[in-house]
Amino acid sequence: MKAKLTGWFRKQRIKNKIMTIFIPLVVIPLFLLGLISYYVYTQSIIEKTKKNVLDESKLIVTRIDMILTNAESSANMIMMELNKSGVRTPKQPNPDQPESQGPQEADELVYRQQLEDKLKFALMTFPDIESAAFIDTGNQIYSTQRQMEAGLDKALESRLLREIGASNGRHLWFPLQVRDYLVSDKTQPVLTLGKNILDTESMDSLGVLVLNIKEQALSSVYNTIGPVKQSDYYIADREGVIVSSLDKKNILQPIEDKDIAALAKSEQTVAEIRTVGSQDRLVTAMDFQKLDWKLFNETPLKALTEDTRKVSAAIIIIGLVCVLLALAGALILSRVIAGPVIKLTKNMSRIRDGNFEGPIEVKTSDEVGMLGSGFNLMIGRVKDLLAKVEVEQKKKRELELALMQEQIKPHFFYNTLDLIYVLCKSGEPDEASRATKALADFYRIALSNGKEIIPVREEIRNVYNYLLIQRTRYSDTFDFQIDVPEELMDYLIPKLTFQPLVENSIYHGLKEKGTFGKLILQGRLEGQLAIFEIKDDGVGIAPERLAALLNRPQEEKISFGLASVDERIQLYFGEQYGITVESEPGEGTDVIVTIPSPVKRGGSSDV
Repeated sequence: MKAKLTGWFRKQRIKNKIMTIFIPLVVIPLFLLGLISYYVYTQSIIEKTKKNVLDESKLIVTRIDMILTNAESSANMIMMELNKSGVRTPKQPNPDQPESQGPQEADELVYRQQLEDKLKFALMTFPDIESAAFIDTGNQIYSTQRQMEAGLDKALESRLLREIGASNGRHLWFPLQVRDYLVSDKTQPVLTLGKNILDTESMDSLGVLVLNIKEQALSSVYNTIGPVKQSDYYIADREGVIVSSLDKKNILQPIEDKDIAALAKSEQTVAEIRTVGSQDRLVTAMDFQKLDWKLFNETPLKALTEDTRKVSAAIIIIGLVCVLLALAGALILSRVIAGPVIKLTKNMSRIRDGNFEGPIEVKTSDEVGMLGSGFNLMIGRVKDLLAKVEVEQKKKRELELALMQEQIKPHFFYNTLDLIYVLCKSGEPDEASRATKALADFYRIALSNGKEIIPVREEIRNVYNYLLIQRTRYSDTFDFQIDVPEELMDYLIPKLTFQPLVENSIYHGLKEKGTFGKLILQGRLEGQLAIFEIKDDGVGIAPERLAALLNRPQEEKISFGLASVDERIQLYFGEQYGITVESEPGEGTDVIVTIPSPVKRGGSSDV
């Protein structure tokens, strides 16, 4: 079979050969493109929908939390107003009437009207509260609606009022329920807030306050959020009972799907695809901590992928059109493009093998010719870049050699050993121990297993160890302070960037001052820049010396000083970064190091 196919293929004209190969190359990629794009686009829509629904859920939770917070604020305001106006106890006479007469009926009506006006005013201030009632210690009820006064005897014997009366004045939320007392509508479920109203001076109970929030106030929050026809928001308690829903027949009913009902008991935020009944749905669940509820959302997966199916159908139609165009253009491709492209490919293979000698011969001015001219231009740029990289690598190796020499620093090592010896002889073992540990840590970080780029955290630790040793040696010369915020500690920086600058400040600024000085290393983040400053109050730098610091001849820049540190930063990060120096003779010097802030690694540790 293989031999027959090979023989048949060899006998075909070039046009037929291109068609035989080209059509599968068009059809198969388009098929894979449709399949992959459908999958990728579907997953993208699902992930975006998850994020959008979770964001909407956070907004819903926040808005409902505001309703509950407003209700609590209303209860507090009513308590203050009742204390301010003075709530009568059952045996307390009206202070405006003689004791012998007792409270008159008209006075009682005025008193009742005043209390009920305060309740109604609270409802005007907080419109989410549907109704309110206050029952004093004499079992007199004052309400915003007369329907709430029905069934008072049943209310007085209810667990609701007993729990409120037994509380110490804190806010008590009661589950959403339908009841026939202390409500304006016996058929509508309400969420109830109760509060024991206390006398702010004697802390005696003045009565109990009941505030009702209709379920509709909760469902109206998410009624206007998201595509209502496709998404279904509802709230359930930890037992899986629905307490709020746009579908009123589901309220106070258990969640039908057992798997989703199990999510109500979980404290985790969920966003995943689940099969509900016979339909795949995107299910999200988010905790509502204040009342131990959970906000659910169910979105049919079919609704999310509707646009994806349209895109896939469009890809199939485009694929069929492309096949027809491929048949028509196969002959043109074989005559006009195949030959020059093959020649261009041969030259590209030569370049790929590293042979950059000689440009590609261009005989046409069409797209293939433009491609050849562009390729010749690219070869020239690649050669220039290779030469530039070679020069930069040479500079980098020279600076790394200087860095290795700086790491060794025998005079610093010997001086520190002498210091440790003197401390031991002077009977100061603790100081000697700290100096020894600082010296060991200094060289451990300075070597860094050959790494050239280290976190700022390690560079700061290295400078700290160096300054600790130097301050021990020159305790009467200077003190130091390091103030680098934690947010900069994981950014990356060339090794031994700060230590040479600190050393310059000590030897050329503070030691020559003649009096006690201060050295400060601090850092900050400014936009996309991480900025570090090494400040001292030493002798400063003369203007002519300052102008020449970073402009030495090329052969002098290899010395491990300001210019070398500046050049190393520019080699790693770019010419727009590096060192600037500000100084006033007799006032001190400020060396500013600038690196790009995106140069960062993960993880953290303590300095």
